[in-house]
Amino acid sequence: MPDAFKDHLPWNPAGENVTSGPMGLQYIVLKKGAEGGKSPAASDMVTVHYEGRLATGEKFDSSLDRGEPATFPLNRVIPGWTMGLQEMSEGDEYLFYIPADLAYGDNPRPGGVIKPGDDLVFLVQLLEVEVPKRADAAAWTKYFPWPSAAPEVVKTGSGLEYVVLASGDPAGASPENGQFVRVHYEGRLADTGALFDSSYERGEPAEFPSDALIAGWVEALALMKSGDRWMVYIPSDLGYGAEGTPGGPIPPNAPLQFEVELVDVLQ
Repeated sequence: MPDAFKDHLPWNPAGENVTSGPMGLQYIVLKKGAEGGKSPAASDMVTVHYEGRLATGEKFDSSLDRGEPATFPLNRVIPGWTMGLQEMSEGDEYLFYIPADLAYGDNPRPGGVIKPGDDLVFLVQLLEVEVPKRADAAAWTKYFPWPSAAPEVVKTGSGLEYVVLASGDPAGASPENGQFVRVHYEGRLADTGALFDSSYERGEPAEFPSDALIAGWVEALALMKSGDRWMVYIPSDLGYGAEGTPGGPIPPNAPLQFEVELVDVLQ
C-alpha cells in the first residue's frame, strides 16, 4: 500500500492539510509539480498514474500496478475526477476523497469491490495535459454557407466539392481497398449549419474502414493524403439521399458539409 493511503486512511475529513471542495469532494496535496505546469479543463485529455481504494482501504484499480499510465478525456470519468483534477497541474500528486454521490452512487461496479453507496479514495499523479484539437472555427465562418462559386472550390464529376484547408506530405499515403483510416471531422447540415457529429467534440479521432462510409466520404478520402485537412461539400445523393437517417439527425435530401482531417492511413 502506498504511504499516502497508510497515512490518511481511514479518511479524516477534519485532518491536517485536507482541502474541501464542492459537494463533499476533499483532497490533500502530496506533491507539487514544476511551476508553469498546465491545469486541465474538463474537455482536455489527461495522462495519469493512479490507485483507487475504498474509504475502508480495499484496492479496486491501479495503473501503478499495471506499470502503464492511463489517458482519457477528463469529462468522461466520474464527476469527482472531473472536478478534482481541474485543481491539479502537471507533475502534481494529490490524494482525493470522493463521496459516493460524485463517484458511482448507488450503482455497483463490475467485479464486486465497489458496492452501492461506497465512498472512494484515489491517489493521482497528473503526468500530462493535452488540449484536444478543435474544429477550425475560422474555416467554418468562411465556408458556410457553402460558396460553390469560390475560385478555390474543387469540383469532381460526381458533384462532390471541396476546399483544401491544409496539406500533408504530398508523398503520403491515400487509403486503398478499404484500409482503416484515423480521421478527425465535424459534420453539419449544409442548409442550416446544424451540427450533427464531431470527433473534435468527443476529443479523439475516429477509426473506420475507408470504404464503409457514405459515397461522398469514400470519394474524398481516396483523394486525400495523410495530414490533409479539407472542407467538403457532399450533395444529398452522395450522402444519405432521400431517406436521411431515420429518426434524425439528418433529414431526407439534405446536403452535408464536413471538415475532414485525414490523420493517418492504418496499415
